[in-house]
Amino acid sequence: MNMAPNLSPHLTKLQLALDGETDIILRRDFTHPPALVWRALTEPALIQQWLGEMKRCEMDLRPGGSFHYEWEEFFFSGPILAVDAPHHLTHIEHFSGDAAYRVEITNDLAPLGTGTRMTMVMRYANAAARAAAIEMGFTDGMDEVFGRLEALTIAQ
Repeated sequence: MNMAPNLSPHLTKLQLALDGETDIILRRDFTHPPALVWRALTEPALIQQWLGEMKRCEMDLRPGGSFHYEWEEFFFSGPILAVDAPHHLTHIEHFSGDAAYRVEITNDLAPLGTGTRMTMVMRYANAAARAAAIEMGFTDGMDEVFGRLEALTIAQ
């Protein structure tokens, strides 16, 4: 994973950059068009194909709705703030029910030729919270995970 401050224009692998005191920016290009990437990011049956088998995978995709992704050891959950299918999703993520761990995640999907460029901004409350998330490994393995999303065969 690249932690360089400048992101390259052709992103076949996930690129990650730190921005300001609180943000982590991730960018990745997919061969799938935005509508299919959107489905992979928001439909529980597809989410589990690239994010891994879960005990619970729920998404109430509307402002005021919520999501819950649960594995054996931990879970992520939180409210959905904004939805503009198939281009924009903003939600709050809490780690294992800990309200002190709060990150606002914005996903933007833009057409790129016949594919999609995903830009994800993970905004932490302060520099210490962002540093702690990186230290705990919350950005580790994301290139592999989004590679599995790219490899999905998604029915139109």
